[in-house]
Amino acid sequence: MTKCMAAPLSRQQITNIALVVRTLDGTENELYFDIVRFMEIKLPRFIPDFNLIIEEKSKLGECHGLTYPDRNEIHIREDVYERALMGNGRDRLTMAHELFHLLQHEKKNISYARIESEEDIEAFRDPEWQADAFGGELLIPAHLIHNMTAGEIVEKCKVSYKAASYQLGKHRNQYVG
Repeated sequence: MTKCMAAPLSRQQITNIALVVRTLDGTENELYFDIVRFMEIKLPRFIPDFNLIIEEKSKLGECHGLTYPDRNEIHIREDVYERALMGNGRDRLTMAHELFHLLQHEKKNISYARIESEEDIEAFRDPEWQADAFGGELLIPAHLIHNMTAGEIVEKCKVSYKAASYQLGKHRNQYVG
């Protein structure tokens, strides 16, 4: 079986990348990150030839989003985009996930490996794990959630309860004195 492998990144490195993006956006000290606004307005300032393309569901099918780093394009399924605009946490996370693929997963740091079917690629080398981790870190800033409940995170960060609980669990031990 052939799988993709990315250059290794630790959770802390991914957290740092998310903080850089938030800093560029001017939202490093805010709980809510407007991923749609960032992709439509801010990102083209940093990547002038960037294109966010909204595709009909019939064209993308079951795929919620696709990223082509070599073309600086992110394709988002229309219904996913519309729900993200309305604050749906899962769809906002999809957009953040695709943003990481654009920023980090170029041809130069992705390789293909033929491995035995039972073997898994370590999470820190898995481009999908990396993109999911980034999405969580971008939408749920670790340095701002240490005194919050999952319910408060859902409300203030506009994310799913599952994502809030996961991020809270990942970072809770960082802030215990």
